Amino acid sequence: MLPRRYVERPPSPRPRRRSGNRWRRSRALRIALVAVVLLGSWPVFAAATTPGNQSYTAKLADWMRSHDLAFVSTTAERIFYNLQKPAKGGRPKHLNALPSTGGSASAGTGHRRKAALTVAHLPAPSPVPLVVHPALPGEGQWKPVGPTVDGYPGMYEAQFRADTVYTSEITTAVWIDPLLMKLSLIPGQGEPGGHWPHHPPYITHAERPTIAAAFNGGFRFADAHGGFYLDGRTAVPLVKGAASFVIYKNGHVNIGAWGSQVKMTPGVVSVLQNLVPMVNNGVVSPSATYNDVSVWGATLGASTVVARSGLGVTKDGALVYVAGPYLTARTLAESLQRAGAVRAMTLDINPEWVTFNFFGHPNPANPYKLSSAKLFPGQQRSSTRYLGPTLENRDFIEVRTPTPVTSSTSGSSPLG
Repeated sequence: MLPRRYVERPPSPRPRRRSGNRWRRSRALRIALVAVVLLGSWPVFAAATTPGNQSYTAKLADWMRSHDLAFVSTTAERIFYNLQKPAKGGRPKHLNALPSTGGSASAGTGHRRKAALTVAHLPAPSPVPLVVHPALPGEGQWKPVGPTVDGYPGMYEAQFRADTVYTSEITTAVWIDPLLMKLSLIPGQGEPGGHWPHHPPYITHAERPTIAAAFNGGFRFADAHGGFYLDGRTAVPLVKGAASFVIYKNGHVNIGAWGSQVKMTPGVVSVLQNLVPMVNNGVVSPSATYNDVSVWGATLGASTVVARSGLGVTKDGALVYVAGPYLTARTLAESLQRAGAVRAMTLDINPEWVTFNFFGHPNPANPYKLSSAKLFPGQQRSSTRYLGPTLENRDFIEVRTPTPVTSSTSGSSPLG
């Protein structure tokens, strides 16, 4: 027997070399996983760094729509809002309180008020026909809101139920007299974008003494199938047949199909287009149904119950804004029609973008100091959305008085 140190041991196996193909596949997999993580986080980073005063989720949705991912954001939004729709039936205890910015106010000098009988103005609107009975106290009745101009209300508000299904939800309309109030289309930082030296994307300091209200414009122009024109400049090409809100140099306004009912003339100051007419000649568009996906389905679908807004013109030339937290394309169109619109168009939709804010002037010694109030409690954005100094991403419409608003006991239409 050999000594222990001489016992033969089997040779140690050589370490196996990793095959080149296997190593390359492993490396490629790691690279792919890193790429997936980076690509998945890129929209989050891009949205977070997007300028504008909208919420992060709104920035992310807009970023996805701008990068061929609209089907993802739209599908997610549709599922979310359909899950959030209110219960059918029910009855609210009362209408919403009128928005209050404190005190009463009027615009115009004492000399002009003495000649109030000669001031051009439109007659007060007729009550909104109701579809839900019994009615709530005051439902469908127009009430003066905001400042008066030479003793006349420049705006009225009415509240009502939009349909016989979601009877616990309230829709609100604002009637605006363009003979008393001045309307202006304001370009947003992102929509339509570009450089507009005459007006930044918010209510300017110089406009504060005359500002009475501001409300949202239309869709992103990638979805609006329409254009934007302001002060001789076409930021987005105007589309024939598109529903168009037109403001003229003499202060009048109009809404209609571009190229037929409204056209470019030397008197046109601005044009905002959004989809196709929703109400035409007093009749709701046949396409504004609960099931259409070719017109109103470009965003959240005609049947999705969500915050929606629209704008119409009455037969005597008044402007009517309608909005509610839970509307379909059909019930928005019907609400515009019942509020007196003979021609109307949809504006922006979903809680992030539907905004109508009133502004008051609580300190007569400082007309630049403002108070603000939302049209209805369910509005998601702040009542100071359009005041700056943060930049508003979407186009919007200002409503101003012809002269600075001051506190006055003669104001017959206080806010609140």
